[in-house]
Amino acid sequence: MKYNEAMNTDHNGWAKAVEEEHDRMAKNSVWMSIKLSAVPNGAKIFTSTWACKLKSNRKKRVCINGHGYEQIDGIHYDGTSIHTPVINKVSVRIMVVLALMADWIGRVNNVKGVFLKGELEEDDKMYMWVPQGLKKLNAKDVVLLFFNAIYGTKQSALAFWRELLKCMKDM
Repeated sequence: MKYNEAMNTDHNGWAKAVEEEHDRMAKNSVWMSIKLSAVPNGAKIFTSTWACKLKSNRKKRVCINGHGYEQIDGIHYDGTSIHTPVINKVSVRIMVVLALMADWIGRVNNVKGVFLKGELEEDDKMYMWVPQGLKKLNAKDVVLLFFNAIYGTKQSALAFWRELLKCMKDM
């Protein structure tokens, strides 16, 4: 559901969900608001959309999706940095055997904002216009400088994968 459509159906409920997403992003230090004049000349300022979903338990869930299709290979990301590792049956079986041997307790979690954990590389600086609905940042001369990936960008899956590997190595 699109942002405007969601706000027309239940403004207070969706506004609360947007506020929760903003707080989640602030907690994870995903971005920093900066003055438009601080953006380097020639830097692309991306746009975004809100993805609004009413879950089966009637909870409202929103997330900001960056417009990754506005990114240009070689300028906004390195073409080799967008691959996403995938898992296969053998890997799953190995993980199950390791879990059994080490007496790990297995469970499945739905982690909110999981892609917000992946840090961008220094060369992958991203600037984005403030999305509608973020009243705390509603100044015309403010843009967001991203430190972490967000949904919809070319680097998001790989940035998350790097963070996941760090966690697994620390186990």
